[in-house]
Amino acid sequence: MTHEQEELIDDNVVHGILDELEGEIGDEEATPPETSGTLRPLQRVFRIRELSVLGAAALLFIFLSLATPHFLQLDNLLLVARQISILTIVAIGMTFLFIAREIDLSVGSLYGFLVVFLATLIAKTPLNPWIGMVIAVFIGACIGSINGLVTTRAGIPSFIVTLGMLSILRGAALLLSGGWPILIKLPEGHSFLNLTAGRVGGVVPTQIFWMVGLVILAGFVLSKTRFGAHVYATGGNEESAMLTGIPTKRVKTICFVMTGALCGIAASLLLGQVKSGFPLTGQSFELDVIAAVVIGGTPIFGGAGSILGTLLGASITGMITNGLVLLGASAYFEPVAKGFIIVAAVFVDTLVRRRRA
Repeated sequence: MTHEQEELIDDNVVHGILDELEGEIGDEEATPPETSGTLRPLQRVFRIRELSVLGAAALLFIFLSLATPHFLQLDNLLLVARQISILTIVAIGMTFLFIAREIDLSVGSLYGFLVVFLATLIAKTPLNPWIGMVIAVFIGACIGSINGLVTTRAGIPSFIVTLGMLSILRGAALLLSGGWPILIKLPEGHSFLNLTAGRVGGVVPTQIFWMVGLVILAGFVLSKTRFGAHVYATGGNEESAMLTGIPTKRVKTICFVMTGALCGIAASLLLGQVKSGFPLTGQSFELDVIAAVVIGGTPIFGGAGSILGTLLGASITGMITNGLVLLGASAYFEPVAKGFIIVAAVFVDTLVRRRRA
């Protein structure tokens, strides 16, 4: 058997598994033979998970536009986009993990630790900031690999592994900084500051371009590559995926590595913006990341989800935060609102799954 034949068989097996996993429409929802030719394309559109999330985002946008005139101002919309940029970048990695039926609770602490780590490199060594950023991304990937290897090789649930890593990294950030912010002093116009936190044309924040680029890249990997198909198959039915030769442990580990590396990129963008490494950065950030992924339609049970949905979920959380500020609501109400939305999203997804079953 040639290498090309083996690849063809592998693709057919994977797509066969995915066809079974994506059988979301039951017999009672099937298109009648006499209308299938006309309605089937339309029904395919309305089966897309992201459509309901897009509808919710549109309704929230309209409500805030009517409730407060300041919401539609260009500066405010760019502010919202900038605020969700870092959140979306980290949530991309969490999306891969959720689809593979894993979770990383340490992303907030890892993100905060890498901010302090990179600030220390720039402030206390003559190292070029760009080299420091590469090192921070590499360290993030290494910590992600530790999470992945302990989870997959030792058989310890990722919830427990990453919960322990959360505490370790939070303590490491405090030890490294001594509990004090670490300021970086770079000249105005430095390329690191311009490309991580500058504005294109003096208007659009560069962080938005980082977000869009990574969303496009991750969306392509997840939907158009063999690795993406393996992620879906692993989360949908790991046992069946293993029987067809998919290296599920390696797939999950790569997802953890990817998440850690994205935390390094996010930390670099934040440092360029605030120019200091605060040891408590990222506290409860993992909850915002999980909220963006869950609201975006990626189920906690694995096997489904998309990067576009996560982007929409992050947009909804960003609009909620911004809207509450503009409406003059108490800052203490924000976690209440986000927590309610997370529970509601999981509840609805559970009901839909039970109905389809």
